[in-house]
Amino acid sequence: MLFQGLAGRGGEAAIHFSFVLGSGLLCSAISDFRTPIWATWLGRLTTGLLAVIFALQGVSELTRNDLLTRVAYQGMGQHLEGWLVAGFLLWCVMALLADRRGKTRILGLIAVSLAAAVRAYALVLPLNSESLETTAPALKLFYLMPFVWLLAESRRKSSLGIEPVLGTGAVAPRQDR
Repeated sequence: MLFQGLAGRGGEAAIHFSFVLGSGLLCSAISDFRTPIWATWLGRLTTGLLAVIFALQGVSELTRNDLLTRVAYQGMGQHLEGWLVAGFLLWCVMALLADRRGKTRILGLIAVSLAAAVRAYALVLPLNSESLETTAPALKLFYLMPFVWLLAESRRKSSLGIEPVLGTGAVAPRQDR
């Protein structure tokens, strides 16, 4: 909203580029969780492709190019984006099952369940020739719930003195430097 107010346009692009940054950072952090290798690659693939789609959507908002807009929103966008979100949620489930304990696990179960319920609802709506965007667009906010869990998880690991062993999916006690 700030960007839209200052520049007069481009608010959508700013939102998409924020999603690019978030997806890219998450893609690089996926291996910090102890998940099976296939789940790690699923997480990397889905978040990486989401970053690419969000970047295309942001550029299409800035350039107002009709072809790019069709590719970014209709070609790669809504349909593929939905399946990538489902893949990311599957990775979240694997991370919860493989490595989580305590209060953050409960938060994660609630957060991922809410997001998965919205995704399932979005998959059923086309059977009645409807979509989530037209029926209940505010429900898409529940897709952000797993990120609340991931933030809580990152605080937990930080307070435990654990840091990731890069590229391995394992963690080790933090070494004071």
